[in-house]
Amino acid sequence: YNKKGKPYGPAHTKMQSYIGVLARSRVLIVDKKLTEIPKDIKELIWEAVDMAYVVVQGGKKMVLSSACKKWKDFKSTLTMHHILPFINEKERLRQPPELYKFIEKADWDAFVASSLSEQFEYVHVEQAQKREKCEYNNRLSRKGCVGLEDDLEETMPGVEIDRSTLWKKAREDKHGNIPDPKVAEKAKLIDELQKQVSEGTLNVSGNNDVLTMDFGPEHPGRVRGVGARISTRQYFNLPKQQRVKFIDQLNESVRDVLREETLKMEARSREETLKMEARTNQLVEAKRENLLNRLRQLIPNFDPSMLKLTTIQGPEQSPKNPMSDKVSCSRVLDVKALNFEDDNVKDGEKQQEIVTSMNS
Repeated sequence: YNKKGKPYGPAHTKMQSYIGVLARSRVLIVDKKLTEIPKDIKELIWEAVDMAYVVVQGGKKMVLSSACKKWKDFKSTLTMHHILPFINEKERLRQPPELYKFIEKADWDAFVASSLSEQFEYVHVEQAQKREKCEYNNRLSRKGCVGLEDDLEETMPGVEIDRSTLWKKAREDKHGNIPDPKVAEKAKLIDELQKQVSEGTLNVSGNNDVLTMDFGPEHPGRVRGVGARISTRQYFNLPKQQRVKFIDQLNESVRDVLREETLKMEARSREETLKMEARTNQLVEAKRENLLNRLRQLIPNFDPSMLKLTTIQGPEQSPKNPMSDKVSCSRVLDVKALNFEDDNVKDGEKQQEIVTSMNS
């Protein structure tokens, strides 16, 4: 995301491609209006994008708006390239295009019938006439104005990239030339106005900038030269401090994700530690019980209370591996502390030898 809160770069390009795939495969082409798209389909698209990419707070509207546009563009592609060229070849319209096999036959038939209707023909002609009125077409790729601004900031360090510069650069070819004469004339006027501003003979402020002086006031709902989905209120009345705060919000969102992942890792580590401690205690108890059972077999009327458990301390002692076949050094038997009071045992020295051999 740039300082204005707009996504850009390779990750943004991949995200847009992913949104396009979801829009084409999840939304039916027979739906005629955006309002006809079921809410659960919109939620499915949003959740899929949100799981795959880091989207800032408030990005849901941007994602769904992009999905709707790509859905409309997909239907336009089907109409212009796979239906209208074959009006007189009905046989080629019986099946969906090989490239889009995911389209159901019934949906395709309904879409073809709709695209060949008189009502659609009227709308198609009307929209084509509106498109012809666009005189100053840009030459941008998928990176758009946001990506262009990022490129210019790298190639023109220290220079403020205003929207008049973006408008002009968006219409240059790879050699820096403007082939369209009408566009070139407007670009020349932009250069002259920018020169006057730099010399101090022309003052600009707010929405009365170079581009407004060249083209006239902006139309409501959009701003020339800065890309889609940016209104005049957002661009001209948004304080610079708030633009900077957006970056802080984005960084905080990333930090929240990292903190959450760190807490999950710590929780898993604690869980594994507790499991290991429990397993170690089980092994120690099992070894101790096994030793007591063997003593009971060798010593008649053996009483476990005769054993005194001591803790051996000192730097020369090193703990045993709890997974080994040795008893932990923290719970060893002090053989010298064994007191046998059984009247049936007469040979004390022999009894001590038996216990010592068992402990070794």
